[in-house]
Amino acid sequence: MAFRWPSFTRTPRPRPQAEAQTRRPRSRRFAMAVAAALTLLGTLSAPGATAAPPPGPSAIAGCVDWPTSKFLQTPLTYKANGGAGYAWQNGSHYGEGYHVNCNAAGNMNQYYALDLGMRQGDEILAPGGPGTVLYAGWAPSGWETCGQYIVVDHGGGYWSVVCHLSQILVSKGQRITDATVIGLVGGTGGFAPHLHFSLMYNAKLTAAGGVYGGQSAQPRRLFHIGCGGGYYEYINKGQQVCY
Repeated sequence: MAFRWPSFTRTPRPRPQAEAQTRRPRSRRFAMAVAAALTLLGTLSAPGATAAPPPGPSAIAGCVDWPTSKFLQTPLTYKANGGAGYAWQNGSHYGEGYHVNCNAAGNMNQYYALDLGMRQGDEILAPGGPGTVLYAGWAPSGWETCGQYIVVDHGGGYWSVVCHLSQILVSKGQRITDATVIGLVGGTGGFAPHLHFSLMYNAKLTAAGGVYGGQSAQPRRLFHIGCGGGYYEYINKGQQVCY
């Protein structure tokens, strides 16, 4: 069950220094609640003015959506890409390259995995926020091209995985929060530095630490603090993703 992610080739766009984001010293969960309240107030003050979200990727049989009622965040910090605070979705998108499988019983289901253009050493958060680390280390035989990776259980059968890390900063069994820096971006597994992350539902873990089975989950309603705050209903190909 060997998996190989596609080579990372696209370079993130440079951002003028004047536009660099500054850190906001607050919990992402608190900020998400504030953003939701402001959105509601805007809707109440301007009846009928609510814009429909852009159309998302097509639903794929066998995959699931990450529940919009469950916490989900962009897994980067304000330090991303030299302080720009954002990354571009590049590399493979849904169903491209080796981002395949929705519910294959004996494979790592990665159809809705995403690649983000980030630099070696950039900080990484767990996409699903609070949870328990199930595995943190080098991927076992059959999963070698994941390099160093981390699997986090976010409850209710939902897991997140981040791959190709240059350094791991958490350990198995550790409880983490939405603000815990769990690792640093790298290219382990044979790739140029970038972040590969994926979400899964009801997946399994081999004794050696390999993820398989379950269903690939599409990221839905990812909260972000940077770029004015808010959330991304979907992540489309080539999209800018803020911290």
